[in-house]
Amino acid sequence: MKPSYQDALAFFGMGGAHPGGLALTKRVLGMEQLSGKAKVLDAGCGTGQTAAFIAKTFNCQVTAIDRHPLMIGQAKKRFAHEGLAVNALRENIENLSFADNSFDYIIAESVIIFTNIEQSLKEIKRVLKPGGIFLDLEMTAEEPLNPQEKNQIQSVYSIKRLLTEGEWLQTYTSEGFRSPRTVAANSIYTEIINSPWDQQPEIANPHLVNPKYEHILIEHQKLLAIYAERLGYRVYRMQK
Repeated sequence: MKPSYQDALAFFGMGGAHPGGLALTKRVLGMEQLSGKAKVLDAGCGTGQTAAFIAKTFNCQVTAIDRHPLMIGQAKKRFAHEGLAVNALRENIENLSFADNSFDYIIAESVIIFTNIEQSLKEIKRVLKPGGIFLDLEMTAEEPLNPQEKNQIQSVYSIKRLLTEGEWLQTYTSEGFRSPRTVAANSIYTEIINSPWDQQPEIANPHLVNPKYEHILIEHQKLLAIYAERLGYRVYRMQK
């Protein structure tokens, strides 16, 4: 089976690999009124960087999930090392084990696009409390792309669809979320030229060597160079 982009991130233990990194996460969460009583789900937590930040900053109840065994393993190590009472579980966003109406906030960072989008959104909405907030950072096409361009991008990232901002917003509305809107946006090009030189993803296992995973990350960098002005990210905010 062909390894995926997410397999490569997991192998090297890369945290904060989403566009904008932890700096963007902090900026977006700084606009929210998170209280110590909030129940928060980090859906697709990766190495646990965001979940740890939320637990330390807002002192609220945090659950972190990821379907990749290496990622959730790295997250558990982080939480143990930092003495954080974060509940870390291996879960599939498309089929969550949580009861209906479980969380006040759910955050997903460059996750939903790698799944069956509609099925994942149905599950997110199910476990979100009425009036709860969903924050979703997703890869977004800055403009419609032709089929060949889409296929090239989808092949590297092992995704089935690549949506524009309008298509994302329409999808959230179709799945029953209220008032979806964009709260942060950038193209890859603008993000790169405006990012501080020291704002790089964490790498837990930089000493590891595996050509097949290195090849995936090289292809990823090539795509960013080719489509820097035509691919970007959006952070979408909505309510149940």
